[in-house]
Order: sequence, then structure tokens, then C-alpha cells
Amino acid sequence: MPSTTRRAFVTGSSAVLAAVAGCSGVDSASAPAHWVTVYLGEREETHDVTVAVADGSGTTLFERTYRLSDDNESDEHVAFPGSTEPETVVVTVDGTRLERDWPGFEQSELPCDGSNESGIELWIENDQDGDPTVRMEAGCQRVTTD
Repeated sequence: MPSTTRRAFVTGSSAVLAAVAGCSGVDSASAPAHWVTVYLGEREETHDVTVAVADGSGTTLFERTYRLSDDNESDEHVAFPGSTEPETVVVTVDGTRLERDWPGFEQSELPCDGSNESGIELWIENDQDGDPTVRMEAGCQRVTTD
């Protein structure tokens, strides 16, 4: 039977290792962030996609380009500073520009509470005519820029 001292040492050492490895939970010093997740809706498709988020003055807060395919079907929880006020989302799919408003209070999930920030999930899909379209959903979660 292990001794109480040994058990206390192992427990304490495990907690220290978890903290050093970054597994201790949310870091209170981490800056909360808005986030963007992009998914390929039809796995058999390949699309060149650019996602940009701008504030009310037109300043780009986030921009990323993807080549989505069956081998690269998503990019999840990419963060940008939560201190910004996103207003417009522009998604370009194979040269077709699609503009949406950043989701606001009209979404039941928003506004976010506590340390959570708002973010969007984008599904790159095709409409009934085969033209590119984007489905956007809002969400709240804790993502940091660190």
C-alpha cells in the first residue's frame, strides 16, 4: 500500500505538470476572442474560399484564405480579438462574393455571457442550381488569441 506522503507527492507533481503543460483550464490572463469556423458542406466538392470580417468602419479584423476539399474540409475556432466589434462577414467562394451581417442580438444564442465571445460557423455549400452559397450560424464559447 502506498504511503500518504508518496500519494501527496504524486498528486502534487501531477498538478504541477498539468499546469506547466497548459492543461489546468482557462488562463485568466488570456485575451477572449471572437472566432470563425469554416466547414466544407459537400465533401465531394473543392472550393477556393476567402473569409473576411470587418468592423463598421470597414477595417478588416480577420481574413483567411482556404482551399477546401475532402482532404481539408474544415478550419475550426480561428480567433481574432474579442475587443473588436465585427459587423460584416464577406465570404468569397470560387470568385462569388457573399456578404452577411455579423450575427447580433437577433440570434437566440447572443449576446454571450460570462467569458464567452460570439463567433460564427460557416458551411460552404451549393444551392439547388449548383451555385456556391454559405450557411452561417452564431455561437458562444471561450476562445483566446494566445
